[in-house]
Amino acid sequence: MAASRALAGPDPRLLVVFCSIRLDPHAVLAGIKEVAAGVPLIGCSSGAEIGVEGPGMGVVAVAAFGGSGFTVRTSAATGTRTAPREGGNEVARSAFAGMDDTNQFMLLLTDGLVQDQDEIIGGVYEMLGAGVVLVGGAAGTAVVSDSGVNADTFHMYDGEVLTDAVVGAAITSDGPFGVAMRHGFQEVGEPMVVTRSRKGRIYTLDNRPAVHAYLDRLGAPAEAYHDKKAFVAFSRLRPLCVLRRATEEVRFVTDDVDLDEGSLMCVGDVPEGGVVWPLDSDADSTIETVDRAWPAAVEALGGRSPLGFLAFDCGIRQDILSQSPTGDRVAEEVSLMARQAAGLPFIGFYTWGEIARIRGVNGLHHQTLVVLAVG
Repeated sequence: MAASRALAGPDPRLLVVFCSIRLDPHAVLAGIKEVAAGVPLIGCSSGAEIGVEGPGMGVVAVAAFGGSGFTVRTSAATGTRTAPREGGNEVARSAFAGMDDTNQFMLLLTDGLVQDQDEIIGGVYEMLGAGVVLVGGAAGTAVVSDSGVNADTFHMYDGEVLTDAVVGAAITSDGPFGVAMRHGFQEVGEPMVVTRSRKGRIYTLDNRPAVHAYLDRLGAPAEAYHDKKAFVAFSRLRPLCVLRRATEEVRFVTDDVDLDEGSLMCVGDVPEGGVVWPLDSDADSTIETVDRAWPAAVEALGGRSPLGFLAFDCGIRQDILSQSPTGDRVAEEVSLMARQAAGLPFIGFYTWGEIARIRGVNGLHHQTLVVLAVG
């Protein structure tokens, strides 16, 4: 069982579980409890899982943080679909109270069905400030509710199964940790100014209707301008990059487009007056991201050898690889992750949003690979 393998090391302090949406989470928790009763646990649903055995669908991936050098406090909040900022406040309110401030980070698993993901992170920021690193991902579900497949997300918090939730683990360690994120997209043309927007709704780019400015820049087919289905097929693999002072954040362009008005919608805030860059990709650049993100996470350990890794890889990146003209290349990417891990344990899942905030306020990403290295 995955939990038994994860508990091979001494003194487990935290279990992290990525559970297939195709499984009964209550039964999974019951099985974990048989071998790890009393160990704090956080987890979430996933459409597909990542591990040393390769990509999987319908499996459970479990990682254990352990040893005397780790201190952990878990937390959870519900109701994030209607009150995301309040959920972020609640999950982080007393996260690090009384804990050593050496090598702090918070592992955060949000709900991919929440439209305003950045509001959750904003709520966490209000409690913790900019000094605590955040890393994690958003729970996913099945794209289509097939027979026997849960269409809702779920989270695991110790012995409970929650819906409409966010869970977190405040972690301090006597060893370092490293976080890196890379998206593998190529910028197309020059940056564009967001001349009118409200949250994720972009009305104009460079003072032109956003849809036309975006499609023109990317050389879209004619039908994408007037056919919503054609627009969605084109845009879902071509996001926008929000240029921040300290980082870049990829924003997924959703199917909530108004072709008559000329506005498009992104998951996450796209600030008015800010700058965005249309992006394009291919399977090669998507896979090459592993060779950039993984070493960067290890380098952030400052010379200390890693003990293991967590990977948060976007479900859209999985789509790019599965639809490659040369065939399905998802297994190739996970094989490269295993090569980079060099025999050390690692797990991950294909998320509906990625979280990586090393400094600053923001930290929501899409169509990005985020790697956590633990030293």
